[in-house]
Amino acid sequence: MKIILTCLFTLLLPLEILAAQPQPSAGEKLIGSTFKTLAKAFVASADIEKIKADNLRKIRKMPQEKFQRRYDKIYQVIKDLPDTLKKQYNISENLSREEAISLIQPLNKEGLYKIIDAITDSFITCQFLAYLRETKQKLQQNDFIQQIHRFWKKITLQPVGNFTLTD
Repeated sequence: MKIILTCLFTLLLPLEILAAQPQPSAGEKLIGSTFKTLAKAFVASADIEKIKADNLRKIRKMPQEKFQRRYDKIYQVIKDLPDTLKKQYNISENLSREEAISLIQPLNKEGLYKIIDAITDSFITCQFLAYLRETKQKLQQNDFIQQIHRFWKKITLQPVGNFTLTD
């Protein structure tokens, strides 16, 4: 009887944990499933072994400082992945180049599909919205600079009497 109760408790515990997590909104599901579909389509059509070999070669040749700078930028994004995924792939803030290589080497299409499925719709949506905010901010800054240039041209090319300031 204890074994049955233990098995039931073990099976029901993950359901309780899942029930306690907030459910993604319809918008999050839409954005998440769109990006997951695109990612899976890329994996299905790409030569993963060639991409993996090229990137492993680059990582091996890369100076440690450069690897660390790049990984620090990547970690700022992947640090918010689900804990189960981070634990499964031993993702940590202080991942060494050798550890990264050992994580990448065994990856195949099926493994990539599992990783894609494990990423939550909420995480994908959060990253997508952050990208949109950053892009909008850059466009607004560029637009502001363009407005200054247009204004400057307008005031310097206005005729003053019979000549312009550029004459």
